[in-house]
Amino acid sequence: MPDMQRVGAGLIGKERYLPWSVALLLFSTSIVLSVFFALLSPNIVTQLELNHSEIGILGGSSFLAYSLGQLLLGSKLGAISPRALLSLTALLASCGCIIFASSSNFLWALAGQILIAFGLSCSFIGVIYIIGRDLPDHFSLLSALSQGLANFSAASLSILLGLSANIASFRGPYYFAGVFLIALAAALYAIAGSNAEIRNKKNDSTLSLITQLRVCFTSLQFWAAFVFYACFYGSMLAYSDLWNVQFQVNFFDENAQQGTISNTMTLIGVIVGSLTVGVWAQHRNDYIIPARIFSLIALTITLILLLINLPISWSLGANFILGIGLSGSILAFSVIQTQLPKSTHTLATALVVTAGFIFGGILQAIVGLSLESNQQLGLIDRITEHLNFLPKGSAKFLTYQSAFQLVGIIICIGFFSSLFFNKKNSPCKDQ
Repeated sequence: MPDMQRVGAGLIGKERYLPWSVALLLFSTSIVLSVFFALLSPNIVTQLELNHSEIGILGGSSFLAYSLGQLLLGSKLGAISPRALLSLTALLASCGCIIFASSSNFLWALAGQILIAFGLSCSFIGVIYIIGRDLPDHFSLLSALSQGLANFSAASLSILLGLSANIASFRGPYYFAGVFLIALAAALYAIAGSNAEIRNKKNDSTLSLITQLRVCFTSLQFWAAFVFYACFYGSMLAYSDLWNVQFQVNFFDENAQQGTISNTMTLIGVIVGSLTVGVWAQHRNDYIIPARIFSLIALTITLILLLINLPISWSLGANFILGIGLSGSILAFSVIQTQLPKSTHTLATALVVTAGFIFGGILQAIVGLSLESNQQLGLIDRITEHLNFLPKGSAKFLTYQSAFQLVGIIICIGFFSSLFFNKKNSPCKDQ
């Protein structure tokens, strides 16, 4: 028996990274497809003859379907085998890609976008679930590495498409994505949940949905992770989406090339920061200090970007460092992994991920409306009037300050939520 246990442990050690690797490909594909839509949107508008409201509806419906899918599908992982759920949702996303690529009008394009978003909605939760199930001893490192590698895929694609000539049609990339997702669905079905550890493992004790919700909502650590992730990931979404090329041209008088580089720097910072914070947290076997340090970095750089109209070269570095700080949001899942009973991990992860995504959309909308209507919220003015040593910005910069001060407030809240992280009462088993 001891010899068989050693053989089984050796097989598990070799095989347990395969499900994570395939799930990571699915998550990376979801990020890449969001980049596809952003970069190819002018082409989509032209070929499908869409107006501004219709392209807005496509983006909004995708956001809504992704949010609902994260909660409805993501929370079912474990109750439904990852092999079944992830492979079926990959096929659903594949159908969406093919429908979108072959669409000739707005309604078909809308159906395709909804299927893509709903199908890929549990890809990130799937990665987190598989790491917690198969590789819990490397959770902080691999969850952060997953975030970094997925964003690296998106950044590489963005740079590649930005440097290449204009793509004649959006259809080719989406057809390719559809075929790739079919192959990925087959790989997920063959690999996810197929190693010896899963076959021989007894079913974990489970808690009812009401009990899981009660455990989550009565846990201070859950709420600290919830606020931490919502603030930092939501700010990352809002900042990267709004800090686009046209924004750079309008508010900071940059040309298109400078704007493209500025837009990419935050994403590159997230990639570098994810790898750094994951290695650091894993080395320390502690997420608390890394989370606080990275959130403090994000807060400091946000205040600098709010208060000072930096030269272009300095703003590139500031955006890069901001991305590093915001990447610490991934450690919210280390809190869940450590502080909550195992049966609540999937539901808690789904709740936190959905909150971050929805909060990012709300924050983006509020900041966008403020920029468009030139709303003066006033707080930043009361601060800057006492900082006479700072150079005064242009009227456009003052509008930018007023709009983005909300991001500063949210990041400040996120930093203070990290102060509530602790390692007391860490349940490893279900209660």
